Amino acid sequence: MATQKGPVTEINTAAGHEVENPKRVRSLRRLFQWHEPGTSKEEKWLIFKLDFFILLYTCLTFFVKYLDQTNVTNAYVSGMKEDLNLLGNELKWFTTYFNIGIIIGGPFFTMALTSIHPRYWLPACTLCWSLFVLFMYKAQTAKTIYILRFFAGIFESGAMPGAFYIIGSFYRSSEISRRSTIFMFSGAGGQMFSGYIQAGLYKNMNHTFGLASWRWLFIFDFLIGIPVAVFGFICCPNEPKSTKPWWMTENEREIAIERIAQEDRDAMTITWNLSAVKRILTSWQLWAFCVAWGTMQCTCGANLQRWMTLYLKSVKIDGHAKYSIEEINALPTAVGCVEIVWMILSALVMDKTRNPPLVILALGLVQLFAYIIFYVWPANAHFIMAVYYICSAYGAIPGLISAWLNSCCGGDKQLRALSTSLMISVGYAVETVSQQFMFPTSEAPRFQRTKGYAFGIAWICAMILWFCVCLPFIERYFRRRTRCFPADTCYVTG
Repeated sequence: MATQKGPVTEINTAAGHEVENPKRVRSLRRLFQWHEPGTSKEEKWLIFKLDFFILLYTCLTFFVKYLDQTNVTNAYVSGMKEDLNLLGNELKWFTTYFNIGIIIGGPFFTMALTSIHPRYWLPACTLCWSLFVLFMYKAQTAKTIYILRFFAGIFESGAMPGAFYIIGSFYRSSEISRRSTIFMFSGAGGQMFSGYIQAGLYKNMNHTFGLASWRWLFIFDFLIGIPVAVFGFICCPNEPKSTKPWWMTENEREIAIERIAQEDRDAMTITWNLSAVKRILTSWQLWAFCVAWGTMQCTCGANLQRWMTLYLKSVKIDGHAKYSIEEINALPTAVGCVEIVWMILSALVMDKTRNPPLVILALGLVQLFAYIIFYVWPANAHFIMAVYYICSAYGAIPGLISAWLNSCCGGDKQLRALSTSLMISVGYAVETVSQQFMFPTSEAPRFQRTKGYAFGIAWICAMILWFCVCLPFIERYFRRRTRCFPADTCYVTG
């Protein structure tokens, strides 16, 4: 029987049909496999529980965080600007004061996780920031919102690093990227649903009980946050070696501890003292990943959905707005939909290849292409809209960085917590300055006078250089010099 073999299929000339290449099938199965090969039934059941309780809780928390972080933009384009007589760059200052809260609170709120049980600390923070979001519905001046945004930022500062900390405490290195990416996706979902909620409120509840729709947005966001905080008090676990959560058996707890110990990432019990602080501050992970996150944030890609919202609001036909308020709130949410695709694909590839520089290079090049188009700003409006969606590749990068950092910190939970929180605080600090001066609201959507996109292009190039050349070299150098961690605890190329 004659058989012609190709790279993908085998063509059976007698039967007249194609047969899939077994090697290619096995490769695809490995790519989309949720568990490591050979995982026992007990461990699979444990992973299911971890995904349901830990991943569900962290995702819901981050969803609420981004819902509350981005809602002010939807409120701004839905009547807040006119009602509060906002004439300048108040929208940017709303973000700036929020970011200052994040910068100040991040290290302290995250390091508290090493001393206070996460089960109580993280949900309590969610409850507190939800209250500050609620109070915004009563705001009559921009100054009131500045104050409330600052304190909301303080309590929200531990949400992202806290979730990364919990995920890194329970998942293997080969599992972290996908979980971290799913977690980051929930943030994109928060941005999406903020637009949908505001569009629905504007259509159905504007001036209901004498309240403008943008005020109702803050009330609804508060009502969404409270059940998430309650869920956290019930289901959020502490670290594997700490108190056992009610949903985990003692045998499963031992498996959870063993899973991390097998990768030399078993959590060390170290008290806070001058020696511990010195050890952390002189670690390569701390400053290398702070620089990494800072270069990423300097591109200001996190503001993409806001830029698109302001772009839609600026489009006029014969002196009249081309898009309705509902469309201005709803259309940018598709940025999050495309971002989800980038996240899933990049996480799958990174978990299987263990090569973050290559994956981040691909995502960075997509962002670079988009910024070049924004800088040139062609006349084709449909093309501009498409590029806004394509540029969402940026959203996949943060989850990959957190997974990379978690894998490189071994069992040093203090180093992992402080490195995560400081890199995020540094990122917010540099992003706050960058977006304030290079991407001011008054210059949207082209930011032509400030040369915003040229600034972004330069930082994308710096980001690619750091992630693809400098950081891998630093990681190899210190690992080979100290030999603190075995090869499978870090993602290392080559």
